[in-house]
Amino acid sequence: MSVISINPLVRSILSDTKPTKSVICSVLAFLEAIEEDVDNSSGSSSLRAILATEVSANGVKGQGSRAPNHLKKFGLPWENFVGDKSGRKTPQAKIVMPRLVEHLVSNGFEAAESDKKKQLLHAVSEPFRSMLGLSLGPIRVTPAGKTAAAAVESILSQAEERGVFSAIAELLVGSKLEICLGEKHSAQIREQHKWENGHDSPAALGDYRIENVAVEVTMVQGPDETHRAKANRITATGTQECWLIVRSDRIKAWQDYIARAPSKYPGMIRCYGICEFIGQNLTETRWRSTEGSLDPLQAVVCRLNELVEALGSQFLPAAHVELAE
Repeated sequence: MSVISINPLVRSILSDTKPTKSVICSVLAFLEAIEEDVDNSSGSSSLRAILATEVSANGVKGQGSRAPNHLKKFGLPWENFVGDKSGRKTPQAKIVMPRLVEHLVSNGFEAAESDKKKQLLHAVSEPFRSMLGLSLGPIRVTPAGKTAAAAVESILSQAEERGVFSAIAELLVGSKLEICLGEKHSAQIREQHKWENGHDSPAALGDYRIENVAVEVTMVQGPDETHRAKANRITATGTQECWLIVRSDRIKAWQDYIARAPSKYPGMIRCYGICEFIGQNLTETRWRSTEGSLDPLQAVVCRLNELVEALGSQFLPAAHVELAE
């Protein structure tokens, strides 16, 4: 199995902060803010002054325009980084950017000439751009000797290293539903696919809605009140089911939490670990496709790759999955 190791510089700057798309874009936006200051005809400011003016509790100012502007300089795809359509904030910037500033200071940034400053900025930028999947190869997994669930776990582990974990989880679930349910529901599911799993409308009844079931994909680290409340709202009439697809290593915590939490119709709320959900047939016989594939995992991954190409071309190198023999 090939596992992507996070660059040591990236690791030192991010520390225990997850390399999500939002966090990486905030770093690129901050580097762009510094370079804008370097290009200022009145002379460059101190890094700490830029830090104070450009980073707030909500993230880096102008992140939605600065990140794509930074990518354009390197001839990289940038269209999906224009603006912040999800309304996502990046409060981690307040933690990460001071470490980035200290790195630049320790490498003589303040005393350097303009050209040297840009070289330093671009050197920091390169591994972060790679973490966006703009120069990484595909995710590679060798299923031989593994259960289907273990192969999925390997895919998700590599996706998390690359900062596309939630997106791949979302599309894996959608692909599984589309493959397993067959023609009866495939067109309906196809209309619901989306690249990012985050910041859904509070009124939305699940990431995927099929018949009387709302399938909610949540890759948070543990049980949370937001998703429990959403599951209760979905099942409030006693006629609608909610399937919570969660991290497999947290399934027991979720099941215990749901069992303890008050719910009018607790039997209508079900939890599934994502690796097992993708790796096995759906338990609902009324939904099981009669057109079973000889290799269901291969069929799901093939559909995932089609979705990645259609929905997230700028992530294609990092999100494409290869099942090696």
